[in-house]
Amino acid sequence: MPPKLISTTLAAAIAQEAAEQADAPLRQAATLGVLAGAGYGAREIATFTGAQWDEIDRRLALLGLVDAGKGALDEGLLPVDLAGCIARLSEPNQQLMLNRWLRGDFRGARHAERYALAIWGDEQPQVSF
Repeated sequence: MPPKLISTTLAAAIAQEAAEQADAPLRQAATLGVLAGAGYGAREIATFTGAQWDEIDRRLALLGLVDAGKGALDEGLLPVDLAGCIARLSEPNQQLMLNRWLRGDFRGARHAERYALAIWGDEQPQVSF
């Protein structure tokens, strides 16, 4: 477990500030990123906010979203949960998914999320025993 660079009390206050930024996902992600950078994991941050840890994890993933994705998210063209799935992909695959989403190639956000998760699975290193 990495050492914590800020106190638990300060971390809880920052997490509460992030919880209040739910309507601005990129700003929320940046605030949560402060906690991650200070050594707190998604599960620990979730205990401060009352949110589910996977929701915190998806918000933190937004920090890796390409600029075009951040712009689409800010403009309301990209749903936040889909953005979190896309952000986990390599940059070329993020661009591919964004282009396909903006063109309307998917039946809906859940369809696009499943597609992004399949790509993410393909990007993971194969382990053999």
